[in-house]
Amino acid sequence: MKSLINKNIIITGAGSGIGRLMALRFAAESSNLALVDINAAALKALKDDIGKKGVKISVNTYTCDISDRTAVSRTVAGIMRDFTQVDVLINNAGVVIGKAFLDLSLEEFHRTMDVNFWGHLYFTKAVLPGMTARNSGNIVNVASSSGLLGMPLLSDYAASKFAEVGFSEALRRELKKFGHGGVKITCVCPYIIDTGMFRGFKPMLLSPFVKPDRAAARIVRAVKKDHPYVMLPAHSIRGMMFLKLLPTAFFDWMLKMSGGDSAMDGFTGRP
Repeated sequence: MKSLINKNIIITGAGSGIGRLMALRFAAESSNLALVDINAAALKALKDDIGKKGVKISVNTYTCDISDRTAVSRTVAGIMRDFTQVDVLINNAGVVIGKAFLDLSLEEFHRTMDVNFWGHLYFTKAVLPGMTARNSGNIVNVASSSGLLGMPLLSDYAASKFAEVGFSEALRRELKKFGHGGVKITCVCPYIIDTGMFRGFKPMLLSPFVKPDRAAARIVRAVKKDHPYVMLPAHSIRGMMFLKLLPTAFFDWMLKMSGGDSAMDGFTGRP
């Protein structure tokens, strides 16, 4: 298990949820932090909390809408001025709208894709050349179980997460093919994490929410051990993938019986 002491780590969506918890855990590992979020006040509060821990690390904050390609370029340029190189990139920022496809505007669908997929791609494109030049680094893409299974009222969200999973898998193999195996890709596919982002979601049968601190801890551990996947809970996600081999009509019936069809009916989300 490798050390993260003095490693420079970018975390997008650091102001809340598991992004915030990961920042606190990486700080405890004595890593330097470039914290990115659209919410400047949340970033300031996080930086203050890290400062209270008394750890001797560099912590800089960057307010950025990651769906804006120009803003991402500007932000990464600032991070490179402050830290010189990036050792770990955590593509964590995300949004969920929770509407039926016919009720979604094209602008809303674009917004979901722009944040959940394109924003992650922009950051990856910006930092990967430096990593390949050193043949060292980690990129973590926080996807979802929705990147493996499409559910009602999540067409845009699932599309963005399916894209994230496919991108992560292809990039991981591509880096190996071209001699950059020292750059590790980790794809995170959790069930619903209890951060408030999915407020109103009704957990499916025998599938309780994932605790945020557990998710953050598993992701940090995955970076230290270069794991290609984090699936939470592992037995549930892998079991679901196996069940997809069943006839489609039977699998759809099983999902309906377990509450999958109605899980999003009471969704309100986070303001």
